[in-house]
Amino acid sequence: MSIIRTKLKRLRTSSWLSKIIVSISYGFFSAVGINLFLNSANSYSIGMPGIAQLLHAILMIYQIKISIAKLVILLNIPLVITSLILFGWNYTVFSLIAVSANVVFLKIVPVSHILSDSLTNTIMGSTIIGLGIGLCFRTGFSTGGTDVVVSYIQKKFHKNIGFINTIINGAILIIVASVLGLKGAIYSLIGMVITSYFMDKIYIQQRDVTLVVLTKKSSAVSSSLRGYTHGATMFYGKGIYRNEKTDMLISVIQKNEISLLKKMILSEDENAFISVQNTSLISGNYIKRL
Repeated sequence: MSIIRTKLKRLRTSSWLSKIIVSISYGFFSAVGINLFLNSANSYSIGMPGIAQLLHAILMIYQIKISIAKLVILLNIPLVITSLILFGWNYTVFSLIAVSANVVFLKIVPVSHILSDSLTNTIMGSTIIGLGIGLCFRTGFSTGGTDVVVSYIQKKFHKNIGFINTIINGAILIIVASVLGLKGAIYSLIGMVITSYFMDKIYIQQRDVTLVVLTKKSSAVSSSLRGYTHGATMFYGKGIYRNEKTDMLISVIQKNEISLLKKMILSEDENAFISVQNTSLISGNYIKRL
């Protein structure tokens, strides 16, 4: 148990700096994607930045000037409170940094027309934003806004974040098409699909795998893993080659946990046989680590 706590403590400590760097990087990526590319194509991002873009465009029709950055702040307030309730401070603080960085960079990065083609602008902007969001989820926090809802659904029902985002942002497309025209809605749809694709590719935590361990030191290995998030099942057996006691441990884990668990297992049995297989969770009491 003490080994687990020590290793997890070191892992959390070393990840703080990387989370801060990623959250600030997301803010920059999102601002670049919106100000340099999506705005040129009249295309709208996913999530809260996309909603802020849409509200900004609608308000401009009525000569009401509120910047996208200010709208991002206003729209995120209730969702930040929701995030604190659902996930706690450690999860939410980095989302706050990501949102704050996004607001700052939306003001710093100038609105420019680098490329003339709307489709190219949409592809470039959506790719950049998708990479930024995916890195945030992979590092262990959301980008605030609607991602709080996405995180909860992904944790509760084990659905891919890109798929969930596509469903949620369908409402944006409907409003864009009805208020601002079909062309903007089509480009926004293309952009949302691209963003969702790169989010899923970058975010490996959502992928579940089955961990199979064959060991002759099952007592030490099971003791080491007993305090970990996921449960496991031990099958007691015998190897057919040397007729020696060889037990099998099976557990369903998240893909990004493989490296840590491998080190924990090999520290107890350096000759353990470890196999990992992709899996699809159907039912059962399974806890996702965020």
